[in-house]
Amino acid sequence: MKVFIIIISLLYSTVSYSQKLDINISSNRFGVDENLSLIVARIQNINAYQNIGEHSDVVITLGPKPYSFISTPDSLAYTKSYTIQDISSTKEYTLYFTELPIGIIETENTIVDEPKVSANFTYSDNEQTVSSNIGIELRGGNSLFFPKKTYDIEFWKDESGEENKDMQFGELRKDDDWILDALYNEPLRIRSYIANKLWKQIHAPYYLDEEPNAKAGADVMFIEIFVNGNYNGIYNLSEQVDRKQLKIKKFDDIINGELYQGADRGATTFKSLVPYNNEQREWGGYEFEYPDEDEVTDWNNLFQFTDFVINSSATDFANKIWSKFSEENFIDYFLFLNLIRATDNLGKNIFLGKYKANEPYFYIPWDLDGCFGNFWDGTKDSYAEGILTNGFMNRVINENPNNTFVNIASKWFEYRKNIFSLHALSSSIADQYNFLDDNKMYERESLVYPNYSFEEQSLEYTLNWLEQRLEYLDTCFQHVLEFNSNTTSQMFNIFPNPARHKINIDSTIKIFNIKKYAIYSSFGRKVSSGLIRNQEINIQNLEKGMYFLKIDDTIIKFIKI
Repeated sequence: MKVFIIIISLLYSTVSYSQKLDINISSNRFGVDENLSLIVARIQNINAYQNIGEHSDVVITLGPKPYSFISTPDSLAYTKSYTIQDISSTKEYTLYFTELPIGIIETENTIVDEPKVSANFTYSDNEQTVSSNIGIELRGGNSLFFPKKTYDIEFWKDESGEENKDMQFGELRKDDDWILDALYNEPLRIRSYIANKLWKQIHAPYYLDEEPNAKAGADVMFIEIFVNGNYNGIYNLSEQVDRKQLKIKKFDDIINGELYQGADRGATTFKSLVPYNNEQREWGGYEFEYPDEDEVTDWNNLFQFTDFVINSSATDFANKIWSKFSEENFIDYFLFLNLIRATDNLGKNIFLGKYKANEPYFYIPWDLDGCFGNFWDGTKDSYAEGILTNGFMNRVINENPNNTFVNIASKWFEYRKNIFSLHALSSSIADQYNFLDDNKMYERESLVYPNYSFEEQSLEYTLNWLEQRLEYLDTCFQHVLEFNSNTTSQMFNIFPNPARHKINIDSTIKIFNIKKYAIYSSFGRKVSSGLIRNQEINIQNLEKGMYFLKIDDTIIKFIKI
C-alpha cells in the first residue's frame, strides 16, 4: 500500500513538473526594439507568477508571436531581466517587465519642431490600453539638440487633426494636449518629477474655493516610450500649464483671466521695461498665452504691473503690491525656487497668471530640470549657497512691504517641520531613485544613453547637496528673523538712510570712533567690517540693496542706493 502511494505521488509530481505554462500578453501592452534586442512589457498580476520553475516549458506570447525562456525562471518580477528566444527565428531578446505605463508612437512622418505631424499613440497601464491618432512635434530650445527628444502631442479624432479629443492618464487631468518630457539632461531622471510634485504639496491656488478643480501647476507621471520601434526610455508625461489647468476666467469681449509664459529674460525679471506692440505675441521675454490670439492681444495690463514693480514710489509699492500680486504665492514660490535652487527659473521658465480681472497675479513654475544641485544642461551645480532673486523679489526684500521678508523666513521654518524637512525631502528623492534602480529602469536607460551612469554616487551627491542647501537656508532665514527683531537703538542713529557713499553715526558717545562694526546682507552674510573712523562708515563698494549694520549688540537696517 505504501509503495502504491509513493508511485502515485511520483507520477503526480512528474506530470505537474512537465506541465507547459503559457503566458499571454496582448498586443499594445509591450514594445520591441529590434536593434537593441530589447522587449519591455506590461503583465497583469505579476504576483501570480511567483512559482513557475516547476514547469518544464514556459512560453510567453507577445501579441501573436511566441517566445521561450532560455532558462526557465523561478518567478517573474519587475526587478529582474530575462533572456527569451523568438521560437520562429531563434533570435534572442532581453525581456523586462515594467510597472510604468508604456507609450508607443508610430509615424511615417519626420517629427520636426513645427508643425505637428500625424502619428498613432498607444498607451497601456493597469487600468486601460488605448490607441489614438495624435499630432506630434519636437519641443524645447537647447534640448532640441539632445539625442533624446522632448515631444508635444495633441490627441486627434482622425488623422487630419481637424478636431481634438481629450484623454486621461492615471491621476492626471483629462485633456487633449500633453508634453512628453525626455529628461535627458537629468542625470537621475527624477529632479523635475520631484520638483513638480513638491510644488503641488506646498501650494494651492488662492481661489480654490471658487474653482475646486484648479491646480497650481502641472502634474507629471513617469512613462516608458517607444518611437517607431526604438526604445526611447523614461519620460515625464506632463500636463500643460494653460487656462484650463489654472481655471482662470475666459475672455468675454474684455480681458478677464490672463496667462503669460516667461520664455526669455527681460521684463520677466523686472529689470527692464521696453515698449510693447499689440501686433505681436511676444514682449520683454514673455509669450502671450491667454487670451488666445484670435480673441485679443493687449500687453497693457502686464506692462502696467511691470512698470509698477520697477518704478512705483516706496509708499505706493508698500501699500498696493499685495493687491496686485498674491503675497501667499510670492512667498511659496520664493521658498520653493530657493530650496531647489532653480537658477533658470527667475523669469525664464515661469508662467505669470491672473485668475480674473482686478485680481492679483501669481507665479506658476515650469520646466524644472535644472535644480537640486544640477544646471539645466545636466552638469553639476555644486554651489549650495546663495539666494536667487529677480528684480521683483529684490524690491520686496529691500522694502519689506507688509513685513513680507519676515513672513518668508517664518514660513520657511514652518515648512522645515514637515514638507521641507531633511527626512521628507531626502526620502522622496531616495525612494524615487531606488524605485527606478530596483526596477531596472536605469539599466534600460543606459542601453540607449550611456553618457549617464545612474550610479549611486549621483544619488549621494544630490542628498549631500540638499543637506548643505538646507543648512545654508536655515542660517539665512534665522538671520532674517534675528536682524528684523533687533533693529532699533537708543544709543545712536545713522544718516542718511538710504545712503549712497557713506553712513554717519549720530551719537554723543565719542568711543564710537574706535568701535568695531560689521555689515551684513539682507540674508545675514557678512559683507564688510572694520573700525568706525570720524563717526562714519564707507559703503561705496557695496551693491545696491538692504543691509544691516551691527555695532556691539545693536543692529540697524539701512539701504544702499
